[in-house]
Amino acid sequence: MIVSLSVLFTFTEITTASTNMQIVGHRGASEDAPENTLESLKLAWEQGAVAAECDVMLTKDGQIILMHDDSTKRTTGNSVDLLVKNTNWNDLKNLDVGSWKESKWKGVKIPLLRDVLKSIPNGKKLFIEIKSGDNNEGADEKIVEPLLKILNDEKIKEEKIVFISFDHGIIKKLKKIAPKYNYFFITTFVSYPGNWIYARDHKELESVIKSAIESKVDGIDLEYTMAIKKSWIEKIKAAGLQVSIWSYAKDDTLENAKEMQKIGVDFYTTNFPHHFRHQ
Repeated sequence: MIVSLSVLFTFTEITTASTNMQIVGHRGASEDAPENTLESLKLAWEQGAVAAECDVMLTKDGQIILMHDDSTKRTTGNSVDLLVKNTNWNDLKNLDVGSWKESKWKGVKIPLLRDVLKSIPNGKKLFIEIKSGDNNEGADEKIVEPLLKILNDEKIKEEKIVFISFDHGIIKKLKKIAPKYNYFFITTFVSYPGNWIYARDHKELESVIKSAIESKVDGIDLEYTMAIKKSWIEKIKAAGLQVSIWSYAKDDTLENAKEMQKIGVDFYTTNFPHHFRHQ
């Protein structure tokens, strides 16, 4: 992500005290550290983010790891191309997923979700995105049982966890089985191939709100767009739902964050958690 120098210097001006908009570190502090690693998540919390967000998927032998892409290619600097779903944990656990980011991160490894859960500080949260594949073909439902088992085994406090996914079906299923955790539907604005759920206008937004109410989920995680107005946020909140915004690339700016804060957004997901000041 490229951000102008002026934005970098002014990002620290924001305070979330007045509207209680809380900052979520996208894949951790992913501008500063290799994404979806324990190092990145810890850094996000240290930088003041209330929550760190991560992506999870199943290995061939049923381990839950942090990984965004279907393959290891990008985060190993194009050196190892393994499809996670077809690869056992033993063949993944020693891969270097830090060097591609910066030499100082050389040797950083893919973490197990179990180890990440143990690291959540008191008073902090983890947003867990259940991946539905690079082409959004749907989440692997085999993840449900081991996911809930890990949470139970580690005795994770329910207020520390928010589940999110573009696959609303798996969020609905989890909400029925384990209602004590918080669940958000993710929506997108820009058209992509696959079974994405769009919220591009009031009609589509109302459809997502209706589904959220019927499914008894807790919130909606909207992709940032200039089309989002206060009336959108008011509609969502009038339905008893929380609102999260995810933002990236050119849209991940101070100006947009301030606008979302002003209209009442609850969570704002950014690659730059260290640019936000919490009071």
